[in-house]
Amino acid sequence: MPLGHKWKVLVLASRWDRCYVPLYEASAGGRKVRLLKTLMTNSCRSECLYCPLRCLSAREKRAWKPDKLARVAVRLWREGTIEGVFLSSSIPRDPDSSVELELEAVRALRSMGFTGYVHLRLMPGTSRHLVREAVELADRVGVNLEAPDESLFDQICPDKGSFRTDILKRLEWAAEEARSLAQGARRRPYGACRAGLDTQVVVGVLEDNDLDFIYMTDWLFRKLNLRRVYFSPFEPVKGTPLEDRPPCPRKRVLRLYQASFLLRDYGVRAWELAELVQDGRLPDEDPKVALAKLQADRFPVNPNTADFWELVRVPGIGPSAAKEIIALRESGKTVRDFWDLAALIGRERARRAIRYLDLEYPGLGQH
Repeated sequence: MPLGHKWKVLVLASRWDRCYVPLYEASAGGRKVRLLKTLMTNSCRSECLYCPLRCLSAREKRAWKPDKLARVAVRLWREGTIEGVFLSSSIPRDPDSSVELELEAVRALRSMGFTGYVHLRLMPGTSRHLVREAVELADRVGVNLEAPDESLFDQICPDKGSFRTDILKRLEWAAEEARSLAQGARRRPYGACRAGLDTQVVVGVLEDNDLDFIYMTDWLFRKLNLRRVYFSPFEPVKGTPLEDRPPCPRKRVLRLYQASFLLRDYGVRAWELAELVQDGRLPDEDPKVALAKLQADRFPVNPNTADFWELVRVPGIGPSAAKEIIALRESGKTVRDFWDLAALIGRERARRAIRYLDLEYPGLGQH
């Protein structure tokens, strides 16, 4: 089969195992990283209700040979077209054989001198020794949860294994392996899961609840130290059992992302966000602003005395801005008015923040 056609089938198919980012770009450290993102194969034995690659739906079966994929990726990397590779797969036979093909491709990449970023998606039920090797070779590793709890998972992925044993346990194994390599990770040119663990869930497949996603995300961050939870909005696909179900609103996914960042980076707890949920949904408003309204007794905050965690609760002030404000104070200066604040975080953010701050000259220049 011509390379171009295989590329089209497998790269486009990878959008169904996707992060909520453009196909060739991922976010890392505040910048965009260009990735080759593809499946090793689109042939699958599973019958997930929402997936076009399910056994009875996908028609055109294609697969990469690991060495060929490695050669293509290395060439693109040396040309500067990509900075890394994101490999996933469907499961035509068993999880170990699928992951072994991914690892074979990564071994070939590394043997060709590829020191770029590698993101590997493991399969439910992967054996411990393959999890260990994936963590050693890749910079980021993940296993898709697909759903926020066991009950929903069993409904939408009826033959994909046990939610607790085949998926959560594999994430726990990956976390343990990553911890064991953490001390020496900086001395290695690549791998050791230095970019952490992640997972993906599909939102809006059936009657799910934002509360379940919030508590699941909080547990994953606190117990397994995941770096990211990706929320994939359900999209009906012709030929699947859920083809007539309405798509998940993108705004709902946006609010779940915003809530997840509050849990990860802002010191917000799940129970606080739970107070915002009505009828199973977060409000159609930035949850940080909604929390500030609900917790009005926290404000106003004095930027010249507040600690980091008090500052990041202020709408318009994120972790970087909070650190800049603290650094300014440590240099002997203060934030006196709108313009001092705008010089640090920009006018638009300063306009959002100023109503929550106790400033010496609060009105000066804010219009």
